[in-house]
Amino acid sequence: MTTPTVSIRREAGISVVINGLLSLAFFLGVFGTVSRPLGWMAPDNLAIDFVPQSIAVALMSALVPALIARKRLGNGPALRPILIRAALFALAGGGLGGLLALSIGAAGLSAIGWGAALAIKIAYGGVLGALVATLALRRFVPAVRTA
Repeated sequence: MTTPTVSIRREAGISVVINGLLSLAFFLGVFGTVSRPLGWMAPDNLAIDFVPQSIAVALMSALVPALIARKRLGNGPALRPILIRAALFALAGGGLGGLLALSIGAAGLSAIGWGAALAIKIAYGGVLGALVATLALRRFVPAVRTA
């Protein structure tokens, strides 16, 4: 009988894809499908959109892989600590999104093209998702392998 394992690298890769696709969907829902310049601040508030995006990505990237790992390992941690950690990651994500929004606002950046904004939001969602999934799964070490 083999011991169940969880691959941090695989889960981080899955998180990149899922959060990139979710970032794409929410971007299209919020900013539309018409290519146009988007303002970082009012009226489009592209910078401020990093706050809810960061909260959602951090929450799901901490929660889902940890629940999968818990199930796969069988005797993983209790559910309550996983939920608390996911909430803490969501708060930290909100803080990161807020710092990004404040930094961009203070920089006074001019409008950005729709396509470039979309690419930035997809990349940001994917990278943040991979980082959070990796950090969240390290909780399961040594049962989790990095490969």
